[in-house]
Amino acid sequence: MKRVMRLIAIVLLSAASAAAHGAITCSVSSGGFAAAYDPANPLTNTTQSFFTVTCTRGLASDPTSVSYSVAVDNGLYATGVNNRAAFGANRIRYDVFRDSGCSSKWKGSTTISGTVTFVGTGTVTQQGNYWGCITGGQTGLAAGTYTDSVTMTMTYGPAPSLVSVGSFGVSIGTPATCSVTAPPGTITFTYLALGPAISPSTTFGVTCTYALPYTMALDVTSAALVGLNYTLALSSPGSTGTGAQQTFSINGSMAAGQAGTCAAGTCTGTRVHALTITY
Repeated sequence: MKRVMRLIAIVLLSAASAAAHGAITCSVSSGGFAAAYDPANPLTNTTQSFFTVTCTRGLASDPTSVSYSVAVDNGLYATGVNNRAAFGANRIRYDVFRDSGCSSKWKGSTTISGTVTFVGTGTVTQQGNYWGCITGGQTGLAAGTYTDSVTMTMTYGPAPSLVSVGSFGVSIGTPATCSVTAPPGTITFTYLALGPAISPSTTFGVTCTYALPYTMALDVTSAALVGLNYTLALSSPGSTGTGAQQTFSINGSMAAGQAGTCAAGTCTGTRVHALTITY
């Protein structure tokens, strides 16, 4: 009978010890970060965000503070030590940092630490800042929204430390853009009345987002100046963007044998045409 009573006493003592150790509980969460990224901008895109540590002190006899340390992994699409977000088969590089200058990476054994202090029992929250940094000038990016998920692992309390796991999302949007980066010059028809046909031309450059299809059109393809008819045609009606400048031409044509309406020895006329890009 004495042996049985001693066994019961040991079991009760063990249960009381476990309950006391787990009285302070903590968790970590973050809303992640979202950024709009322009590949044409050579500067690093920097977005500030934060995580929240939530700790609860259940007993007045528990410690009045608890220290924590938060580490992160490289997300779902990492290459080597670099994080990447994904849009289909496309990838964009980014990383998370402990500073706004994007110089101290938050990854591996490099953590963000802090201490939560209690006044009485109850729940206390504390924030830790971090920054998402996207290297400028990344080429070959299709327009779209690139996403990733990063896992946070928080250890807290005295040894042996307790562990809480959370995650945050990353969303990076690259806009569809198209612009005339080298404007067309002037097409000059130097024509002799009743003379031969002439075909002047000019070139222009267009830069559009990688993999973005686009079309081009002129406001009119035929017109007349001082009684001389002419036509205009684009070398291509459109293309697919490469992220770099693409060169096209506007080709003019004036048929032979036109008399025109010039009453003097030399006449001039001008007209402005519009080039439209649709994407």
